[in-house]
Amino acid sequence: MTIRPQLLLAGAVCAMATMTQAHAQSAEPAPGEIIVTAQKREQNLQNVPVSISVLSGAALTTNRVAGIEQLAQIAPSVNFTNSANTRGQGVSVRGIGTLNFSDGVEPSVSTVIDGVVIGRSAASFFDFSDISRVEVLRGPQGTLFGKNASAGAINLVTEKPSLTHNSVDGTISYGTFNDFRLKGSTSLVLKDGTLGLRLSGFRSTADGVITNLYNGQNLNNINTWGLRGKLLWDIGENTSLYIIGDYSANNRRCCVSTIRSILPGTTYYNGQTRAQLTANQQLGPLNRTVNVDGDTFGNQSAGGVSAEFNTEILGQTLTSVTAYRAFKTFDNNDADGVQVDVYNVNNALQHQKQFTQEIRITSPAKQRLEYVLGLFYFYQNLDTVTQVKGTGFTALPAGQYLGNQVDRSIRNNNGAAFGQFTYHPTDALSLIGGFRYTAENATANFARSVLAGANGPATGLGGPVYTSPTLHFSNTDFSYKLGADYKISRDVMAYATYTRGYKGPAVNLLNNLTSSIVDAGQAILKPEIARNLEFGLRTQMLDRKLTLNVTGFHETFTNFQAQTFNAALSTFTLANAGKLTANGVEVEAIARAAPGLNLSANVAYTDTKVEGFVIACYPGQTLALGCAANSTQDVSGQPLANAPKWAYTLSGDYTHEINDKMRAKVTLSYTYRSNVFFAYSDPNTVQKGYGLLNGSLGLESADKRYRLTLWAKNLTNQHFATSIGTGFRDTSATGAGYTQLLTSDAFRTVGVEAGFRF
Repeated sequence: MTIRPQLLLAGAVCAMATMTQAHAQSAEPAPGEIIVTAQKREQNLQNVPVSISVLSGAALTTNRVAGIEQLAQIAPSVNFTNSANTRGQGVSVRGIGTLNFSDGVEPSVSTVIDGVVIGRSAASFFDFSDISRVEVLRGPQGTLFGKNASAGAINLVTEKPSLTHNSVDGTISYGTFNDFRLKGSTSLVLKDGTLGLRLSGFRSTADGVITNLYNGQNLNNINTWGLRGKLLWDIGENTSLYIIGDYSANNRRCCVSTIRSILPGTTYYNGQTRAQLTANQQLGPLNRTVNVDGDTFGNQSAGGVSAEFNTEILGQTLTSVTAYRAFKTFDNNDADGVQVDVYNVNNALQHQKQFTQEIRITSPAKQRLEYVLGLFYFYQNLDTVTQVKGTGFTALPAGQYLGNQVDRSIRNNNGAAFGQFTYHPTDALSLIGGFRYTAENATANFARSVLAGANGPATGLGGPVYTSPTLHFSNTDFSYKLGADYKISRDVMAYATYTRGYKGPAVNLLNNLTSSIVDAGQAILKPEIARNLEFGLRTQMLDRKLTLNVTGFHETFTNFQAQTFNAALSTFTLANAGKLTANGVEVEAIARAAPGLNLSANVAYTDTKVEGFVIACYPGQTLALGCAANSTQDVSGQPLANAPKWAYTLSGDYTHEINDKMRAKVTLSYTYRSNVFFAYSDPNTVQKGYGLLNGSLGLESADKRYRLTLWAKNLTNQHFATSIGTGFRDTSATGAGYTQLLTSDAFRTVGVEAGFRF
């Protein structure tokens, strides 16, 4: 099913008279107000001059969104690009985000859970469990959310323990691909009104959609579990202590790409051609088989502890959030994609540890001058060992090989003073001013050696022996936000803001780092500077049964830290792009259209382009197609990778009271994303536009204690890839073969879920 975006948008706009904001893609009736913490204090969403989508825990469950990588299915401004491992995966907001394997480059979209910043992008890909809500903050958010939020922030808030009543709830589900999910939580009152404990856990397993013909193994599966414990202590006199501990593990045979196309003439050292080695596969966009003789796995674990202390001093709220987190991943992929040991070993073992401390003072609300002032400190220690081993494209005697080991480490320190002031000269007008002064430094080490016993270095994925001098940067920055909002009436607010965001310098620690890059001063990338001009209108009508919110924005990034793949060298390169621009409009709506009936729409139009960025030509690109004589292309004017111009979600749910003991609930949603490039200009990396139709039919007891739901995702079986790229070493002057990453979301899945709540 493919629907023209312009036609469906016209229908959506017509439906705005009966719809409102997609943050409540929850099946629950829209409450009188939705509380968010986007400005470090609890506020009604409609009064916050920030572009936000709020997804409730019920919305995540209804749409079966299990993690950040699936948020794009219900949050149109969010995009996700897959990779061979979580270290290279990335999330973008409004088309802008970081996709990078380098340990020295941080994400442009920050992930924050219960007030704690996640330092590594890979550590944010975990199962959503016991989530109260997800706030997607669009545009630069560094003023209050700190570093690595130059493009936006994803703020996760988990359920708190109750101090007044005990509860227990759980769900169990089973679906296509043997998808088994078990989740449960319990909240216990240890001392009435004073001390509460909440425990939660989950277990998720599922078969992958890929089969390895070499050994029959099922790949790209799901195998994860996690636990979280929380203790809330109301000490008294407006003082509380909130302690959280969590741990999760994810051990998968992930993430392998399948072959879309090949160059038949690509020949390996043993005389076999790529055509011969792929003869038993049905190549193309629907290829769900590989034939590889190397190990494929991605094992990672993450955990931490945090303590949030709140107290009142002279009418001001003093908050301290102290946290320690650790992350570990060990992954390997068979880079060549065939049953020949070109590079069967291509692994990385990474350990990350971080400590964060935030202290802030928050003024009382509803005063002439409101403010938040704070100090922030972040420390990160990251160590990675990578090994590459195989015969390369060389005919070697039996038992001999080429190989590299790359040892790298980076230590980051980041300190900041921040604040935001809101002054109300009248009851209707509010003036906004915010700032963040950041001082940071990093020290990195890089050493590439040839593996013991190897005949030489691994070309393409490695290189000659090289130990860099200590790489170091130290930088300061002043970011700010200015704006105003005006309350036109009780239910209508308009705002305008201008924000300057910042992401600090980056260090090139890719496998192929060379002395020429370091000596030329190109190992340290310039800071990434974001500027966002935004206008918004927040409205509620029809006795607040209808909400209609509209946001327009003009966003630019200078010196964006980008990674591109050089097909000719079979390796990645890292550079500052000249300038990125994103212009767009976001329309969000939700309505209680009739008793039991809720409708919602979320439409995002985002026009992105890059300027002043020169990269390698794509395989087969000619002079007529823009390839210069030195095999480079200027991609100025091109849209950003995986940045759809049109994206929207339309959804509705209806609840019907069958009798005084039972009710039925029906949900239906449709999400559309227009076509995208995964690599600049390369027509072979285009993912055509597609729409996903999801639905569910459920029965629930009148007291909400028991429920049974039949669910379906991608009902029309629309196939799509989450990444498309050139096949390793399958390139020539005339073209290349291509690979893709497929997930179970690209196929129709159905299942049943049972739940209880006491």
